[in-house]
Amino acid sequence: LHDALPILRKTLGSPTEPAVISLMEGMEGKSKETLTTWAMTYVTEKYLPLVAESPLFSELLEKTKGCMDGSLPLKEWKALLAEARKASAAEKEPVREAAARAVVTACGTWQTPTNALGFCFYGAAAMAYYQAGTAETKETYDMLATKELEQILASLKEVKTAPDEQAAKLQWNC
Repeated sequence: LHDALPILRKTLGSPTEPAVISLMEGMEGKSKETLTTWAMTYVTEKYLPLVAESPLFSELLEKTKGCMDGSLPLKEWKALLAEARKASAAEKEPVREAAARAVVTACGTWQTPTNALGFCFYGAAAMAYYQAGTAETKETYDMLATKELEQILASLKEVKTAPDEQAAKLQWNC
């Protein structure tokens, strides 16, 4: 008998694991602008290549920059964000779905700063499934997710906070 294949979750990682606790602590005191820029930079490098054949996600990243600098109206950006969110949920392949959700959630940090943590969980799933395929054990996925969360944390630690930065209001619900 073969062991049953794990149920592939849309997100991986736990709010109780050390890397995630450190991520939450590292996000405290940073502005919405800083968190959004960091999240978008990370997903552009790591997860956008996993959904590169869909131009919607790179368009969302560009338009989010436009919304942040005031050159794109918030209403227009929100419509594109909603469209991208639907497209990411419609993805059937686990790597693509998790990567697409990571990109959308990172961009959504501009509206909801706690999304800066949410993209990490989607990204951890995307990388675990990308690296190991979709027929591995829960333990393998958890180990790979933890490694990715540690890499995300390392990138956050490189982000400098300006002394006069207006901290985003972060209410953790996890």
